[in-house]
Amino acid sequence: MNQRVRARASAQTMRNDLEGKIRSGVIEPGAKLPTERDLAEQFRLSRNTVRHVLDLLSEDGLIERHVGRGTFARGNAAARGRAPVGAGTMIDKRSINPEEVMEARMLIEPLLARLVVSRATDRELEKLQQLVAAGGSAPNMSEFDYWDNRFHRAVALASKNKFLIQIVEGIHATRQSQAWSGLSRRGMTDDRRRQYQADHEKIADALALRDGIAAEEAIVEHLQHVRRNLLLV
Repeated sequence: MNQRVRARASAQTMRNDLEGKIRSGVIEPGAKLPTERDLAEQFRLSRNTVRHVLDLLSEDGLIERHVGRGTFARGNAAARGRAPVGAGTMIDKRSINPEEVMEARMLIEPLLARLVVSRATDRELEKLQQLVAAGGSAPNMSEFDYWDNRFHRAVALASKNKFLIQIVEGIHATRQSQAWSGLSRRGMTDDRRRQYQADHEKIADALALRDGIAAEEAIVEHLQHVRRNLLLV
């Protein structure tokens, strides 16, 4: 394994470790994370790579960084292992089965396209393309899952509808459960991964063109692929 590949694997290990501990509550909301120097020593990474990983966790809403004070875990619902479903209602994500999750996604996510094409900035649309490209370059299934999740959440954020964003955050927090991950990976093959990547590219391209109808159709098609592969229907 060359140095670059080894560093990338270590960065992924750091990201997975911190994200898992924050979402599971091992690192409690408001808790201060180790310093960049300590993280660099722990995961054998450069300080620049540590900062990059922390930037990703910050974009995901899992940490807050304050100059002169340090980095802190955020007290969001996803980090506590609870999924927000709107209007302050909280549910235990273990009580939701994959069929219900896919049903909710089929109802909600296609509608986001209409808002994204009218509200997203050019920079946000460019970022969607970058997230899709990162997924296409993922060296393994775990990495692809990470970029898949970030892409769908970025689409929601670009809608600028805080209530819908909260619902989508709840859906994707549910997808972090062990039961879901096991089911998802059992149904994942190289062919299906290529199909999902092509789906993502189609969605991002339609949004970049601000073609709401094409984007909505592409999202529906993608979720149909996911539902069929996940539930074997």
